Amino acid sequence: MIKLSQDLIEQAARVAPDATLATHFLLPEARPAMLALLLFHHEIARARQVVSESMLAAMRLQWWRETVHEIYQANRVRGHPIAEALAQTIRQHELPRAHFDAMIDAYGAEQEPQPFRDWPALLAHCDQSLGQFHRLALLIGGVGALSCPLDEACKQAGIAWRLWELMAHWPKWAQRHQCWLPSEALTSADLEEVCRGALSLAAQSGLRQAKDQINTALNAANRALVRADLNQAFGAIAYVSLARTYANRFTRLTDPYVHPVQISLLRRQMLLIWSVARQRL
Repeated sequence: MIKLSQDLIEQAARVAPDATLATHFLLPEARPAMLALLLFHHEIARARQVVSESMLAAMRLQWWRETVHEIYQANRVRGHPIAEALAQTIRQHELPRAHFDAMIDAYGAEQEPQPFRDWPALLAHCDQSLGQFHRLALLIGGVGALSCPLDEACKQAGIAWRLWELMAHWPKWAQRHQCWLPSEALTSADLEEVCRGALSLAAQSGLRQAKDQINTALNAANRALVRADLNQAFGAIAYVSLARTYANRFTRLTDPYVHPVQISLLRRQMLLIWSVARQRL
């Protein structure tokens, strides 16, 4: 069983509170590996957010790309606690490398100010980032193989949560003059207008479209889950069920640039218990 330091456990709870909360529904032996995967994902997902230049973000992603390569080549793992935990996770669960490479490549697309032209391009990005994350999460959770229904559930769950993350980080990327909603959703506003600070009608429309896409993805994920058998592994993706509540509250705010969406711990616990009991998102 993988051993994680208390510092890493606490870090996972800080950077991915909902997903970490959902890991309590996994079998005990799967939880440390899931936390290691969460921490790795956080490192690559924030590559562009923590630096001022896209070149620096590319360097961070390349470091992780090389680290993953070293793990699969059975080379000595770099002296980094998350890299070491990831190496243990990959070896214990025999995780396919392709999912990791696809995730890293996906986050490399976020270096441009407005990288996605239309919804299909953005949805494909969501699948290649968080969809791949969910495929790995289910393998850690104990599914023997990813059937077609499970693969589709992972894709749609990835779309739902990644879109919510982009909505939630609207203030941050607006300040940096980045817009990760597709340009077709903002046809009546240019990038400067969207990032100026006031929530324009075009921006409001784009966020409502994102909410509709989230609900569509969750409904599609649940249709796929009807045909799948997840059992104990469902906890690996159960947190995505919160995306619907978050998105609905976010789009009702008068100024998402200022007001965060908050749900109490008790409320999140109850929603997760209900989701796990039904095995539906």
